[in-house]
Amino acid sequence: MLFTKFHRARLLAKAWAESPLVRQYFSNAGWMLANRAAWIVSAVTVGVYVARKLGPHNFGILNFAMALTGLFAIIPLVEADKIVIRQLVAEPHRRDRWLGNLFLLRLILISITGIALAVTLWWIHTTVQIITLCIILGIGYIGVLLQGTEAYFQATVQSKYVALPGLITCLINTVVRGFAAYQQWPLEVFAAAEATNLLFYFLGSSAFYWYRVASPSLWNWSWKETWALFRSALPLTITSVLTIVYARTDQLMLEYFWGSTAVGYYSIVTRISENLVLGASLLAVSFFPAIISAKQISNAAYVKQLHRLYFLVFWTMAVAAGITMLLGKPFIVVLFGSVYMPAVPVLRIHIWTLLAAALLRVFSQWAINEKRIPLIAWAFFSGALINVFLNYWLIPLIGITGAAWSSLLAMPLGLFLTLSAQADGRKHLQLVLRSILTLPSFRLNEHPPPKTD
Repeated sequence: MLFTKFHRARLLAKAWAESPLVRQYFSNAGWMLANRAAWIVSAVTVGVYVARKLGPHNFGILNFAMALTGLFAIIPLVEADKIVIRQLVAEPHRRDRWLGNLFLLRLILISITGIALAVTLWWIHTTVQIITLCIILGIGYIGVLLQGTEAYFQATVQSKYVALPGLITCLINTVVRGFAAYQQWPLEVFAAAEATNLLFYFLGSSAFYWYRVASPSLWNWSWKETWALFRSALPLTITSVLTIVYARTDQLMLEYFWGSTAVGYYSIVTRISENLVLGASLLAVSFFPAIISAKQISNAAYVKQLHRLYFLVFWTMAVAAGITMLLGKPFIVVLFGSVYMPAVPVLRIHIWTLLAAALLRVFSQWAINEKRIPLIAWAFFSGALINVFLNYWLIPLIGITGAAWSSLLAMPLGLFLTLSAQADGRKHLQLVLRSILTLPSFRLNEHPPPKTD
């Protein structure tokens, strides 16, 4: 019996390994993970070196300018690209129109961003240095005009041509920041290094698009469709705002109750979790086209793909959380020093937020595909509201670990309440629970292709 099961597992693994489609999707995810890993390595090496060389004062000025500019980044980065990816999979023949609509929308929003940032800088009467840094950082967002090329490669499962420009950009950014820190160059150089990230990234993906697909000059747009695209993406944008509120509430309330030192410990923990949770995001985005294609085949194929993705993302993050919990103490001591030891018990709690984050990433892709985008906003709004309440109760009671417990409980409760409020949501909640508690089928070609007339 045991030999038979082993033989079946070996045959199944061989079938997956020999499947061109499986290799394509895993290669796609691998390239994106490699790109993200490169940025993480840069952050924990050169990023730490830059912070030490600049010192608290100059590093604070640079980060204040980045935070101030980042507040307006929500405007041009309206989450329309996810809608476009869905449409490119469903309507590949309308490629130039969808990419053109995205270009026009980005152009309008970048113009609004420039005006809003200029008015804000004039109104707050800040220093000339901060104004200069904000202008340099703001110029970098011009790169998102060409985001359509990235959306195309993601929709066609060719993220290699997105990851390669990302890796090159990471290398350039790392070398420039490290050399600038060594030479003690002015802050404007560091701001320029940050600003050129988006420019190099999207110019690189555009070069691949031009070489392998077509010229972006073929893109065209419709004002009516662009407006419809903006309205469709608006709930996702609200979700992004709520995500920022959710991420910053803990730190703001820790500052109020326990002071800056507690915020410092907690920030180290959240930075580790945020870098790891990007793995869930990349997996969900990489396999999103497979979800869309499966729905066009049959409902059974669609449910099977959702089951697989929930299982894959959830348990990948569970393994990452378990390893991090075990190795968290030596990691923090070696990288940040023994002065950050109070962050260790916080990390052992907060790292398990990866599980809820994993489910939310796949849930968001499902909601986008089902055109139920407001559900995403409701899930994040519920989670953010619960987070505020729990922080207000737990932080004074048990200190910095209270913020970690709040984060751990808030998002799964928000998702549960959102899905429980509707009949189809409850049905999907059952799928989520079944997906993470039962092993999905990994057999290939179980469903016939859709019938054609």
